[in-house]
Amino acid sequence: MPLICLFGPDGSGKTTLARALAKEFKRRGARVTVSWMRGTHTIASMLARFLSRFTLFRGPDNPYYGISIPNNAKRMWQLIEFVSALPILLYRFTLPCFLGHVVIAERYLPDFLVWVSLTTRDTRYLRSLEAKFMLALSAKTSMKFYVTASEAELAKRRGEEVNHELLSRQLKLYDKVAKLVRAYRIDTTKRSVKETLDHLLNLIHRIVRPEV
Repeated sequence: MPLICLFGPDGSGKTTLARALAKEFKRRGARVTVSWMRGTHTIASMLARFLSRFTLFRGPDNPYYGISIPNNAKRMWQLIEFVSALPILLYRFTLPCFLGHVVIAERYLPDFLVWVSLTTRDTRYLRSLEAKFMLALSAKTSMKFYVTASEAELAKRRGEEVNHELLSRQLKLYDKVAKLVRAYRIDTTKRSVKETLDHLLNLIHRIVRPEV
C-alpha cells in the first residue's frame, strides 16, 4: 500500500489537506491511517523536558521545551534525535503500510531533518550520515509532496508573533530538502482546501497512472 508523504512548514495546510485526503480515500473504500513524525520524539522528548530544568540548556532553539543545545553536545543530540525517530518510523509508517493501509503522512522524515537542523543551528546537518540515510528513504517514496505557502501567508495563518528570521531559515531548509528528495511542490497561498485537494488528487493520479 502507498505512503503519501506531505511535508512542509507549520501553517502550510498539511494537517487540513491530510484529513481531506483521508476522507476521500475512505469514501473510495480504502483503509487509511494518518500518521505524523513530530519534531521531538520519545527519548529525545524525555531528555528535552529534563534538560529544560538546567540553566545551561535553556534557550530559544527548541520552542516546545525552551532549550538550546550547547555546541559541544550538538552532534550527540542529533544522534539521540535520530535513534528516537526510528521506532516512530517503523510503528507509524512501515507497519500500517505492511498491514495494507494507505498511510498519509502529514509530517515525515523531511520535517524531521528540517527540525533537527533548525534546533541545533547546524547548517551542515543534511550532510551527516543519518541525514543522508533519511533523505534516501524519502527519495524512494513515490508520493511525496512539499506543501508550502509564501512567508507572509504563513505568518498570517499562524496568527501569532512570528520570528521572521527563524521562518525564513525554515523555508530555505524546506526548499533544499524538497529538491534533494525530488518532491512535488504544492503552493497553498492562493488555493482553497478544495482546490488544493483536487490538485493533489490529480498529481496522485498522474503518479499511479503515468500513461493517462
